Amino acid sequence: MAATTSRRYGWSGFACTKDYLQSLAQTPKLLSRAGYVRDPETQMADKAAAGTELSKCLNWFHVMMLGTGMIVGAGVFVSTGVAAQEQAGPAIVISFIVAGISALLSALCYSEFATQYPLAGGAYNYISLTMGELAAWLIVTTLVLQYILANAAVARSFSAYFAAMIGKEPGFFTFPYQDMTVDFMAAAVIIACCLLLCFSTAGGSWFNIVVTGSQLVVIAIILIAGFIKADRANLSPFLPFGVQGIFNGASFVFFSFIGFDCVSTLAEEVKNPAVDMPVGIVGCITFVGIIYTLMSLCLVMMVPYHSLDPAASFATAFTQVGLPWGRYLVALGAVLGIVTGVLVGVMGVARIVTSMGRTHLFFPLFGKVNERFGTPIWATLFVTVATLPLCILTDLPALIDMVSAGTLMVFGVVALALIWKRIVRPKHSFADNAKPYAMMALLTGCCIAFACIYALYEGLPHIIGMAVTAGLVMICCIAIHVMCPQYDRPSYRAPFFPYLPAASLLLNSFLMASLPARSYWQLALFFAIMIVFYVFYSIHAAHSFEKNGLTGQKAVDLEDQGPVVDARGPSLLDLAEQSPADVAMYSLGPLGGAPEGLRLGRTSGGVTRLPPPTL
Repeated sequence: MAATTSRRYGWSGFACTKDYLQSLAQTPKLLSRAGYVRDPETQMADKAAAGTELSKCLNWFHVMMLGTGMIVGAGVFVSTGVAAQEQAGPAIVISFIVAGISALLSALCYSEFATQYPLAGGAYNYISLTMGELAAWLIVTTLVLQYILANAAVARSFSAYFAAMIGKEPGFFTFPYQDMTVDFMAAAVIIACCLLLCFSTAGGSWFNIVVTGSQLVVIAIILIAGFIKADRANLSPFLPFGVQGIFNGASFVFFSFIGFDCVSTLAEEVKNPAVDMPVGIVGCITFVGIIYTLMSLCLVMMVPYHSLDPAASFATAFTQVGLPWGRYLVALGAVLGIVTGVLVGVMGVARIVTSMGRTHLFFPLFGKVNERFGTPIWATLFVTVATLPLCILTDLPALIDMVSAGTLMVFGVVALALIWKRIVRPKHSFADNAKPYAMMALLTGCCIAFACIYALYEGLPHIIGMAVTAGLVMICCIAIHVMCPQYDRPSYRAPFFPYLPAASLLLNSFLMASLPARSYWQLALFFAIMIVFYVFYSIHAAHSFEKNGLTGQKAVDLEDQGPVVDARGPSLLDLAEQSPADVAMYSLGPLGGAPEGLRLGRTSGGVTRLPPPTL
């Protein structure tokens, strides 16, 4: 059936141009689906309808090493020195611990979702199952943009570190062209990772284990050599920038932990997600946090914090203590980290694109999985082609803050989605869920107010405002705990609910406030473009597939669950638009002789529960 559907709709998601134009005429009516909340059965049906499934070949160790390879890149060799010299001093050690705890809060939220919904796509699935289709679309496109830009930026740093490793100038492998710097070595790294991932997920995972293991050996040698040359006197003064310097440093180095969310997109390929996903995700954050803490302590004990070179902190520190060969080790560690970061980044975003293609919000061609290799080849090629021009020609400095803003927003929304999943009654009206909605709105508002006060005020008003809003956040948490019963209790649950996801939301809001205003203008412009794409393509492609898929080939009958809130109300109108013969072909219940109480729903290859139809 999957092959039949693929031929019928082609890569565009429409049977023909006329099909698209007819759907376009119904745009005002179809906009109602923006708030449609998918259910797990629908998500699983979408996966089955896509044909070949992704190969289940990963365990907790693979997940942890993939996360470690993604997070521990070249950035730690630079960000540590910048934060120590300019923001925290020797207290950068505490900053890394604070940042690690913040990342761990988000990781625990991701772990619950990944365990309960082991599907490719990560945050896209989590939000589409709670907050609706449009919110999920904006989040997923933000993630895709984030990974593509990050992969391009990381790949472009490969040539500079490789040149340093062999004793050449950083620009040895690049050449200028007009106002740009062309870097074909970055393209070679992207293409090599793409080819490896197209043919084998397991092979890519084992390659990551080997390279990440080699990088950890290099880091261990750096730590041993560094601590041998350490001087405890360099830790004084420990707080040259005060307590606030610790949090400023934590805000800066938090971005060194970004990447753990990438492994959540691999949940569908894990053998035992109920165990492997939480162990792998939490394990990689904990392991990386220990590495970062030791590396920062080693650096500030080798040389005084004010003597660090922000551009090459570890390399210059080794030279200052009489170990010039150490800079080659640093370059080697950075090169290995870049390779694993690009590899896992391409792997993760390809799974997100696969999930988008399955739901027909994006071109369905990218939802296909290769039967022979069990990998999403088309999605992987799409990611590669989108990344190549950026990594060859662009330095991307102006877009990095937008990537950070988008990443933190995704973390915050996933934390809010976890609260939503637990306390909002599925398939009930807005009035039935008025109390949970009000509590979540108050909580979100208090977190945003906390961040705005931090960013806009100084002195006593700054302290009082942050204390008041933080107290209001705690009151909201207590109110949710006492007044809102939990309707969803999965086998693995993030602990300390609702305080843990609320703390994650608050911390991510706080970190977003530390970014420049231009990042939000850029993000708003990107959202506007994605909304236009959603209105003029996504809703129509999904609608076309669902309408024409009502032949019973993929849909199955479900018992009616009573009144539901389902923004796909137009599905009944779709039936009304068909010829009488077509309506009779897929009518059930009183319309077609099936038992009372059974109703045919429509979805992109799956099912949905609808109230009794009236035609």
